[in-house]
Amino acid sequence: MKGKGPRLERETIINFNEEEKTASVWTASETVYRRLLKRLGRAYLTEDGERHAVFTFPVGFIQLPRPKKQVSEEARREAARRMRQALLSQEAHSSSTLDN
Repeated sequence: MKGKGPRLERETIINFNEEEKTASVWTASETVYRRLLKRLGRAYLTEDGERHAVFTFPVGFIQLPRPKKQVSEEARREAARRMRQALLSQEAHSSSTLDN
């Protein structure tokens, strides 16, 4: 497969649902094609056309990113306060060790 045509039209479509056990990726992007070949191998390549490719694989292979946990400003301030306290106590401990 070669990525031909305008870059705007080299799209990738991921298709899966909760009922079926397989997912498919249709891509016209040469970059995505190479990445999928590297990660999945040719075993999951079901269609390899001149301008597109289709990969079919188990849904369990898909890992969606999870949203990062939002930390409130108050929690952030509290963590910074604890860090300052830990550093101060560590400095006090190391200076008292040097005095001996």
